[in-house]
Amino acid sequence: MSDQLNNQITWVRRWRLELLRIAASLIVLVIATVLVADPPTEWEVSVFRWANDLPRQAEWVLWPFQQAGMALAIPAGAIVLFFIVRHWRPPVTLVAGGIVFGWAGAKLIKEIVGRGRPSALLADVSLAYEVPTTGIGFPSGHAVVVSTLATVFSPYVPRWLRWTLYGLGVVVAFSRVYVGAHMPLDVIGGAAFGLIIGSVVNLVSGIRADRAQPGALVDGWGD
Repeated sequence: MSDQLNNQITWVRRWRLELLRIAASLIVLVIATVLVADPPTEWEVSVFRWANDLPRQAEWVLWPFQQAGMALAIPAGAIVLFFIVRHWRPPVTLVAGGIVFGWAGAKLIKEIVGRGRPSALLADVSLAYEVPTTGIGFPSGHAVVVSTLATVFSPYVPRWLRWTLYGLGVVVAFSRVYVGAHMPLDVIGGAAFGLIIGSVVNLVSGIRADRAQPGALVDGWGD
């Protein structure tokens, strides 16, 4: 009975943490959505110019990191996740949540916001190779994908790798501004939306306790 009670307490804590992350990320997403303006506000333009005007030598260095935010990273991540957890539910939920819920949700947000990419808003934008110049910029799909994957993987990997994954999300978000693909609020909103998707995936699929890292069931961010 004692073990059963401890397990129940552990899962209640986990649910609280995931719900707290959803609530906090939702607040950030709503604030970012409200702050988006066309033309962009002065502070957002200043942050964009700071990143976009940096020397261009880093374009090819950052290019591999950006691939972690591609849509194909979701099914690829699901395959890796399956070999970690040895169960079908988390990877299948990741694909369903990341592609269906993520795509539909991002499309809805894009329709609500409707702001274009930097090159449609500002003059003299430095664009990297094959960076899109048309379409809606908010939220950043790359930021959505990478933060979703970091959140879903976090219970199953060591602490150092958890923070590496979240750090990768920061690098991807920065790189999308640096290459001229997104404004700062685009990546902030995208990262927040990805955290929401990741926590929903974790709650729906259930954390595999036998595969989770120590402390992961009561600490979604790291030990």
